[in-house]
Amino acid sequence: MSRSPDVRLADVDEAMLDQLMALAMTDASPDEVTPPLGSGPGWNAERIDWFHAYHRASSAGLDGAAQEKSWAVLCDGGAAGSIRLKRTGPATAETGIWLGRSWRGSGIGKAALTLVLAEARRAGLQRVTATTTGANIGAQRLLTAAGALLTFDDGGAVSAAVELPD
Repeated sequence: MSRSPDVRLADVDEAMLDQLMALAMTDASPDEVTPPLGSGPGWNAERIDWFHAYHRASSAGLDGAAQEKSWAVLCDGGAAGSIRLKRTGPATAETGIWLGRSWRGSGIGKAALTLVLAEARRAGLQRVTATTTGANIGAQRLLTAAGALLTFDDGGAVSAAVELPD
């Protein structure tokens, strides 16, 4: 019988930012973690700068200037990826997650999403949304397991919404 992973969310300070950057560069595709920036594929200076700036800006939380909060996803004490909430309305936020390849498929995403939905409830949010692609079956399963209603569009995008009970 396998045990459930010990998953926690941690604030992203400078030391944690260094751990996340190292994980992203060695265990994730830059396209999974950052927008397409700079010239050519792979990790480049523009993507690395964006990664640092993004996590620093979102450290102020949902009520800060960026209206966004990111956390490191820790599994058994080590950085496994990152998850976020971005306020999109008075009672709504969008979430997104990335995990290093070696951490995927072991229940960490489900545990992290459960934790971030609890954070959303504590912040008084009533709905959390997400967007993925039609090809990302893992994300679709994760969102459905969390109670999301999925909507598929003709362009291949999948929208998800989780209603949070009071």
